[in-house]
Amino acid sequence: MASDNLTVWLAFGAGLASFLSPCVLPLIPAYFSYLVGSSSAELHKKRNNRERWLLITRASGFILGFTLVFVALGSTASLIGSFFYRYQDTIRKIGGILVIIFGIYLTGLMPLRFLYRERRVSFLPKTKGFLSAILMGMAFAAGWTPCISPILASILIYAGTVKTVATGAWLLAVYSLGLGVPFFLAAVLLEYFAGFHRRFSRYLPWVSRIGGVLLVVLGIMLYFDRLASLSF
Repeated sequence: MASDNLTVWLAFGAGLASFLSPCVLPLIPAYFSYLVGSSSAELHKKRNNRERWLLITRASGFILGFTLVFVALGSTASLIGSFFYRYQDTIRKIGGILVIIFGIYLTGLMPLRFLYRERRVSFLPKTKGFLSAILMGMAFAAGWTPCISPILASILIYAGTVKTVATGAWLLAVYSLGLGVPFFLAAVLLEYFAGFHRRFSRYLPWVSRIGGVLLVVLGIMLYFDRLASLSF
């Protein structure tokens, strides 16, 4: 039970690290503005219950949208991993090396040009309701930014080494929870988030570096099969 809890916390922490990454946190006000169809300045002036509820419900739809995509990715990674079960040891070692490379990239010690390219979709649905917010969340997940890619890819690689498709889906659901909870709280506590956003922005480079070091450690453990005891 303890090892299961540790695996869950690793996935949740990866989602939280993605939220705090330099390519996501600074864009949160822009996402909120797009969700409610207002400029950032107008958004912070609104205080009535209807407009607050509008932001909260559409933020929930946005979270649901990217969760659906991430869970599907986790299921696919696990399915592929189980299909190539006979090569699992080789896949695990290659995955460990890739996670180490992603970690070094996040520390800034090894720039990788292909990760600097943002994978954004050109179309974003015009948000007029809950369904549109879900579609926007799916678009966000389908075109994640370079800063979130190494973290998400590392969790997907790990999902490819677990025993069942359900476990892979669960890991990505927990990852989405780690990304979605602070997003939801930011929508609920919008006034407080504005101040937090200004104060925390100065620490974003350090968040990336610390996350990179943790990914390197994770990659080493994955390569030497030290994460096996954490599997469900």
